[in-house]
This record gives sequence, C-alpha cells and structure tokens, in this order.
Amino acid sequence: MAQSSTLDDIDIRILQELQQNSRLTNKELASRIHLSTTPTFERHRRLEREGYIKMYTTIVDADRIDRGFTVYCNISFKQINSKLADEFREIVNSWDEVTECYNVSGDCDFFMKVSVRGMKEYQEFILHKVGELNYIGRVQSVFVMETLKQTYGVKL
Repeated sequence: MAQSSTLDDIDIRILQELQQNSRLTNKELASRIHLSTTPTFERHRRLEREGYIKMYTTIVDADRIDRGFTVYCNISFKQINSKLADEFREIVNSWDEVTECYNVSGDCDFFMKVSVRGMKEYQEFILHKVGELNYIGRVQSVFVMETLKQTYGVKL
C-alpha cells in the first residue's frame, strides 16, 4: 500500500458521499462536493490507491434471499496458539454462512455473524462445521430478533 497522506475536508466529503452511494459517477460526485471533475477524479483515485477505500460492494437484503436468520456466535477455544488461530482463520473464510468474524478479547476468542435460512440450517452449521473442530471449547449463540440499526460506513 502506498504511503497515506492526511485527509482534508474535500477528501472527507468524497468518502462521505461514496459511503452513501458508491455508484455515483465522477460528474455527480464532483457536483456534490462542489469541485470540478478532474480534481475529483484524481482525489478519488488517490483515496483508492492509499487504501482509504477498500472495495465497492452491493448490499443484498438477506431476508429477500431467505438468509435473514442472523446469529451472533461466540467461539471459545480449549487452548489457543498461532497455529490453531491460523487454521481457524482459513476455515472460517471458507464458510459461506459466516458474513463477519472477529478475533476478540474477553470471554471468547472469536465473534462471528452467521446468516442462514433458519434454526435447522444453523444447527447443521454448528454440528457439521463448527463442531467438527476439536479445539473448539464453547459456542454461545445469540439470535437476532430485530435489527434496529445497520450501517456499513464509518463516521468521518
């Protein structure tokens, strides 16, 4: 990654606009931040090159595709070391059911978000994927009943 520069007010406005709608054309973006198209384009590319913008994506409504049963799952290892953590990292990245996973401190070692069709599919996931890992000591599941807020950007 290239060395990062300091963000100024225009860079921050570009990032704010793109977090709201990453499909803006350069012309639309320039109009919204009150800058001409060429410097807007150059700043946008620099923000990408320097790693401020990681990727562009589409947010799919999980309920509409029958994957709206959301579970937050705390995973605790019986023992932890770098070899087991690396293996778990690799395995968790292969599981389609897991949409997010974090290595955390506290009462558990990993915290993951799982999106499936329902309880039966979650049970299968726990029994046939998570449960097959002999170094897992404890799994604690928290079932989402309602989503009150869900944002994807960060405050700038």
